[in-house]
Amino acid sequence: MTSRVTVHRIDPQDPAGAEAVLDLDQLVWADDLRTPREAALADTPTRAASIARADGEDAGIAASWDVELSIPDGDIASLRPVEGLTWVGVHPDHRRRGVLTALIREHLHWTRHEQGRAISVLKASEPGIYGRFGYGVASSTMMSSFSRGTTFAAPPAVRALADATTLRTTTASHNQGRRWHELARECARTGAGHVVRSAQDSERLLVDHPESRGSREPARLVWATRDGRDVGVAHFHRSPKWTSGTPAGTVGVFFLLSADAGARLALAERLVNIDLMATTEYWVAPDDVLALWLPSPRSVGGSGTTDNLWLRLVDLPAAVTERGHAADVELVVGVRDAILPDNAGSWRWTATGGTGAVSRTDATPDVTLDIGDLGAVWLGGQTLAARTAAGFVAEHRPGAVAELDAALRTAVGPVGTIDF
Repeated sequence: MTSRVTVHRIDPQDPAGAEAVLDLDQLVWADDLRTPREAALADTPTRAASIARADGEDAGIAASWDVELSIPDGDIASLRPVEGLTWVGVHPDHRRRGVLTALIREHLHWTRHEQGRAISVLKASEPGIYGRFGYGVASSTMMSSFSRGTTFAAPPAVRALADATTLRTTTASHNQGRRWHELARECARTGAGHVVRSAQDSERLLVDHPESRGSREPARLVWATRDGRDVGVAHFHRSPKWTSGTPAGTVGVFFLLSADAGARLALAERLVNIDLMATTEYWVAPDDVLALWLPSPRSVGGSGTTDNLWLRLVDLPAAVTERGHAADVELVVGVRDAILPDNAGSWRWTATGGTGAVSRTDATPDVTLDIGDLGAVWLGGQTLAARTAAGFVAEHRPGAVAELDAALRTAVGPVGTIDF
């Protein structure tokens, strides 16, 4: 049955708007309602929240967090403001009536035309949804499970940095949010794929409500410092458990930030050596140094690789200009984009000295692809050659895909990043 769907943006200053968004979210998704109402409202995104109505009834929601993303820029990365799509859901009575499509279209047009941002990112609860809206899987991650006392075979130079690092553990609280935010921005410049929440959001994320914990302890922070400055931090909690008289607790790590490998080693070794805990669980990228310091990927344990960050180029010319290029290139790329036609068509893609640009052209494309293919390769998590082999990308001039891959190459893959 076809419905008439309209999308209405919430006024951030209107408390009733936040109430409506939260009420619909709790209906769309399973919610045990343990978090106090006031606290749940404080965590409700209203800066860009929208409610879709179908035939006059509330039918779906979507929202956006104001975040920064680290983008490849030479051997390091630079931070760019992007939109973090979140809280996407459709009321059970209105599924498959165009509600989700209307919400995503509104978000993408708002991101480009009102916010002037080139990229939208998201974390997907269900992987089969967002590819059809031009998002690509830009980074992957593995749920790791490190046994108590795991030995990381780090080289001596890294070990020396770790030994020079001081660790201090404290209970997480909002008054550490600004400190975390500053360190997160510094760490994000070490590689692509970091999502950095705003300073205000950082403070809120460190508030741990007792009603939401279940059997686990309050959230903790362990700070890593060296030479008087912060070089890392881990956010974790312990869930105690005993099996046949033996301690079998779990350390759950929400995020682990590090400015260098030495800080990462020091934090990791602390987290796998906590009294009465048997395992430490954390999401790591496939080429995270924590995985490389083990004998093989098999040693990581956990549940295997899954998608992490999804990325959508909303303004192609702006995105190309913002991203660093690893090699000079000149070729014509044909782009398909069914939702944002300003991105579609043939583009002459050039890069010189690390700086890239695209301009309109009537020339025949050397490569043809979907906007989602570019999202998939933007952080270095995939290659165009692999997507060509899979049949997603068409090469019309031999060598063209390799040339663009070389220009978009990154030294290492993107990191795993915090949820939002």
